[in-house]
Amino acid sequence: MSKQRNREEAVNTQLALLISKLGVTADAETILVHGKHRPDVLFQLRGLRVVIEGKFADTPNAEEVVLGDARKRVRAGIAHIAAATIYPNELRIAPTTKILDTLSDAQLRYRIVTETFEWDEWLEGNPASVMEALRRAQESLAQDDIIEKTAKSLNIQLSGVAQLWLGQTGACDRLSTLLGIAPENDEKPEKTQERRESAAKVSALVLANALIFQEQLAATDSRVHPLRKIAKSGELVETVSSHWRWIWENINYIPVFQLGERVLDELPSSASTTSAVTALIAESKAICEQQSSLRHDLMGRIYHWLLHDAKYLGTYYTSVSAATLLSKIVFDQKWSQDFGKLEKVSGFKIADLACGTGTLLMAAAQAVTDQFIKTSAENERSIAELDLSKLHSILMQNTIHGYDILPSAVHLTASTLALLAPEVAFKQMNLFVMPIGMDHGTARMGSLDFLSGNRIRIQFSLDNTHLDSIQTGASTSEFTNASVPQLDLCVMNPPFVSSRYGNRLFGSLPDDRPKLQKVLSAQARKLGISATAGLGALFIPLADKHLKPGGRIAFVLPIALATGESWGAVRKFIAERYHLEVVISSHDPKRTNFSENTDLSEILFVARKLEDGEKAGRTFFAVLWRNATTIHEALDLATRISAAKKSYKTSDAFVTINSTSGILGEISAVSPPEGNDNWTRAIFAQDYLARVHWHIEKNSLLVLPGKSDGFSIPLCRLDELGALGYDVRDIKDAFEVDKTGTRWTPYSAFWNHDAKRVVRISQCPNAFLIARSEPIKGRKLKDANAVWDKAGNIMLVSRLRSNTHRILAAGFDTNVLGNTWWSFDDSSLSESERRVLLLWLNSSFGVLMYFGRRAITQGAWMQMKKPAWESMAVIDVTRLNDWQKKSLSGTYDELSVEMLLPISELNVDEVRTRIDDAFCKILEVPSIKSIRELLAREPGLTGREIAPDPVQFDLDLTYLYDEGQSELDI
Repeated sequence: MSKQRNREEAVNTQLALLISKLGVTADAETILVHGKHRPDVLFQLRGLRVVIEGKFADTPNAEEVVLGDARKRVRAGIAHIAAATIYPNELRIAPTTKILDTLSDAQLRYRIVTETFEWDEWLEGNPASVMEALRRAQESLAQDDIIEKTAKSLNIQLSGVAQLWLGQTGACDRLSTLLGIAPENDEKPEKTQERRESAAKVSALVLANALIFQEQLAATDSRVHPLRKIAKSGELVETVSSHWRWIWENINYIPVFQLGERVLDELPSSASTTSAVTALIAESKAICEQQSSLRHDLMGRIYHWLLHDAKYLGTYYTSVSAATLLSKIVFDQKWSQDFGKLEKVSGFKIADLACGTGTLLMAAAQAVTDQFIKTSAENERSIAELDLSKLHSILMQNTIHGYDILPSAVHLTASTLALLAPEVAFKQMNLFVMPIGMDHGTARMGSLDFLSGNRIRIQFSLDNTHLDSIQTGASTSEFTNASVPQLDLCVMNPPFVSSRYGNRLFGSLPDDRPKLQKVLSAQARKLGISATAGLGALFIPLADKHLKPGGRIAFVLPIALATGESWGAVRKFIAERYHLEVVISSHDPKRTNFSENTDLSEILFVARKLEDGEKAGRTFFAVLWRNATTIHEALDLATRISAAKKSYKTSDAFVTINSTSGILGEISAVSPPEGNDNWTRAIFAQDYLARVHWHIEKNSLLVLPGKSDGFSIPLCRLDELGALGYDVRDIKDAFEVDKTGTRWTPYSAFWNHDAKRVVRISQCPNAFLIARSEPIKGRKLKDANAVWDKAGNIMLVSRLRSNTHRILAAGFDTNVLGNTWWSFDDSSLSESERRVLLLWLNSSFGVLMYFGRRAITQGAWMQMKKPAWESMAVIDVTRLNDWQKKSLSGTYDELSVEMLLPISELNVDEVRTRIDDAFCKILEVPSIKSIRELLAREPGLTGREIAPDPVQFDLDLTYLYDEGQSELDI
């Protein structure tokens, strides 16, 4: 038997090697022998683990045995795909040195098993056919979002169950309190209904989660009743409740079943309660048939959907695909740890200090599992189901640490992590519910309390393992000391709403909000961080405090981190302490976000904490043209990013991230950012355009794509030519706008920015302002004369949507103030210089410089803060000679009254082309048609995919193929 197994293993290994030679080499990574004396081989195909299980045809029940082995490998999580293979008998007798030659022409019988589907018949073909089958299976997995399908089905059921309970207002209010969804003071009826509905839905999810967990436990523990048996009970609700109590009292899993029992206890005995539990049992049984969905935070995905208000406590939840991508990128970096040894994994500490439902922690645990399997296999160590069980126990009890303020979210973190291996019993989980709000005069800020130390006393933990008792007078109160260990990795998608524009930062705590805001601002000042960036900015120094030198942070944050003014201190903090290794931004107009319940543009980054005396290395920027939407697609994308990084040479401008269906994005490497330098490369989808911008901003040189020669342009900072006026809040503190449209005052205004009306550079005031005599409630009255002194006859846009708005700067014959514009006082300039500046700001040069400094909100919606405008490179009109000024001033007179197209259509805008040509002629530089064409491809400008049809955009990109440039596939 041992001899036969050795021969089977040899054939499996040769088959895997042959597959890689047959064309999978671009897709398949290192071949990994799966343990010693085992007839299977493991390798990686685009981030997916693939097992080849083989048996010779004359083996008794060969098909049944090998298919069972393949299913077992996938079910245990050792592989995502398994190929059950039957070898012809001639391979048994072929000399070892001839196996490969014999195998090349052999006809094999094979059947594919994957996480989400299984081929229902055996096929026959040579190794090339097996290779194609594996490739098709990988592509099918990438497109098959099992989480999405399962989540939608369960979500429909949960909504139906919640409807059964909504009429029971007392029960819904009790559930709301139990789940930490507290009512606001003076809560309006519609908010009350919204809160009760959220509580009902989340409660239904808690019950479904516990039922699913019970079914999983029943498969391996005979003491746990399967759902089919429970469903036959006459007293259904009581039976479920008592059985759950028995489980958490006698087995474990307190986080899962205790909360479920408490939810049942709050529901009245009624037919609707019984109907709800019956429906949830049926749905849970169906979900348990889709095992792969339980490995990838199914419950977290649904929880994200169930919360009505996405900004509840400033919370956004990481998508499963983004968590998978980020975790794979993190562990693609070089680590000193040996992840193939359990004792080393035990000492490796991972935390999420704002864990939500644990999506990032779950992805991190799976990434560590990948590393364990890969490292073990490379060193020919055993990888059996028992090894994965031991690994999972270590991950849960020693490695993973999670903290959040919502009990219901942390409950789901516990259960989804445990569902990775429900048969594994563990003594504790390092998951904590953190207090928030005012506690006897002390502000409790959730995990941010760890800024003052690594141990704090909190109200309770998720299980009893951390509880301690203290005597307080005649009663006993329980507390737990939550602590954060020294971390090797901190993953986080922190709450990142700011305190501006009426958002919900601490909005669910109306009584405590002013005091909490004050404490937050004081903490931000102490750290040198701008509080206007939002809560998320403080979590980076928080993570740093608990991170070992050489450890890594991996964050999801708004893309404003890359260029936003208020995020400058955070960029500086990272630059001074970290090697910023990888930054990932999405320019997929359908998915610029990485969180589940937001359309805001976001960014992923990985940074390693520098050792003493160490200097940061280069930073890789991955800009995605297509963002991953499924787990397996994310695994594929992570592998392609890794391959692109490895193929990158210092002589390359960039490397494309290729796939069989087209380009997924670009990878480029730049010197590490210094100080509060912008991460500009993240906000350009195309490296060619980013380099044009860089040369203009840094060197005052126009270097066209595909060219090496540069042309000098006389540039200066905008604030060298004049001064910007007050912020809109200051203007409103001094003035109110005449809403009647009938009053005349000395204070002219340009109010709002109607894209259909503001179509020309030359504009007229459209409103008058009235000086206030009394302050706005809660604000201080501002001196109207002082504010008016900063009015100007040039208005610079403060925010715009580039696929509808048409101008960046407007010119007036009189001084004005505006609410969506920055006034610019250009009194030091001559009339001709003023006109040249206005013309420049609305040229393609101006659009490019604006685009490269913009603070992105969502896709084509962007802002430009005062400091960014002030430091922007513009033409130095004072250095032009009289003839140049006169010529360009004449062009302004001619074109300022012409209608411009939306900025995103600048490549087909005849007026903007004439403006560009006028500057090119005066500055004696070549045509910048290529810049217009590249800008017209940018999704951040157009809101469309990156030129899916070049003919549609009338693009001529042949100039991009000059020698010395990297290839760009169109």
